Formats: sequence, C-alpha cells, structure tokens
Amino acid sequence: MKQKKVILLLAVVLIAGAVAGYLLVRKDTAKQITSNVVTFSTDKPDEKKPDKATYQWRGKPTEPKYIKLPAITTEGFLQNVGVDQNKQIAVPNNIHVAGWFNQMALPGDKGLSIIDGHVTGRVNDGIFKDLEKLKKDDTFTIEFGNGSSKEFKMVESVDTPVAESAAVLFSQDPAIEKQVNLITCSGKFDKKLNGYPNRLIIIATAL
Repeated sequence: MKQKKVILLLAVVLIAGAVAGYLLVRKDTAKQITSNVVTFSTDKPDEKKPDKATYQWRGKPTEPKYIKLPAITTEGFLQNVGVDQNKQIAVPNNIHVAGWFNQMALPGDKGLSIIDGHVTGRVNDGIFKDLEKLKKDDTFTIEFGNGSSKEFKMVESVDTPVAESAAVLFSQDPAIEKQVNLITCSGKFDKKLNGYPNRLIIIATAL
C-alpha cells in the first residue's frame, strides 16, 4: 500500500512538471510569435520567398519596412532584429528578408544604422547574394511603415575576416552624418566551420 502511494505521488509530480514545462514552452513560443523583434539566430532560416501582397510585416510606422537595391535587382522586407542567443546581431529568419538592428539609429537618422541579410541558404540565394556587385555611388531605397522612403548612396565596401568585422561594422565615418552599413557573409563556405570566413560590409550615406 505504501509503495502504491509513493508511485502515485511520483506520478503526480511528473505530471505537474510536464504541465509546467508545457506552459513555459507555450509561453515562450507565444512571445516569439507575437514579438516584432527577432532575437534568435537559426542556421536553418526559411527559404520560401514572402509574397509582397500577403506578407504580415510587424513594425512601427517610423521603422524600416522594405529595402530596394535596383543596381543589383534586389529587394525585400525588413525585420527588426535584436541581440541573439550568442550575444551577436540576430540574423533574419528568412533568407529573402533583411534585418534592421534595432539597437542602432533608424536608417536616415543621425548616427549609424546596421542592416544584415543572408548571402545564401541551404538551397536558394539570399537577399544579399549580389551585395558584392554594388559599386560606389550606387543608390538604394528604404521604405518605412508609414509609407515614407529615404535614399542612400554607397560610399565604399569592406571585405574583412569575421574576427575583425565588428570593428568595421560598428564604426561610423566622421564624415558621414547619417550612415547605413549593410552586412552579409562572404568568402568560400567552410564546411568545417559550417559558415563563411569573411563579412562584406557596404558603407552608405543618406542623400
């Protein structure tokens, strides 16, 4: 009888623990779904291209919504990205979408703004696949949630090893009042590292 009570007690504890665990997971999942900021970088981002007519963009009217780079025939939505699980800038959860780092200035405001994007996925090319083809003085446009837009002009590009990329990415040129840095992976994919050895950074100024 005593043994049955112990077993029953253990069963109740396990069930309670499972329910609590489920509720925590459900709560975390709900936060991820409702949040408009990406804070988890996945190595398996979605590769389905969003439909412009039906894509549910989440953001404020003052935040960047869409980027157009006509010189390389590339465009796509912008997500808000924060700091990820590795204490780095989070990457977009879709390879066809770029990410505005919301800890920095808004594109076109005084200061430095950072936008990251995938160069490729497991199968398809990413939004910044041809970023290396941008040339000095090429322009691109960023549209905002309120329908307004701002134009930018490329100043220079920097291709640097990953270890040195942060110093470049977070540096603002004193001569550029309103700077936007676009960043993506570059170099030859390293299977051992499961990633790219370099980062390409496009430095641009607001017009």
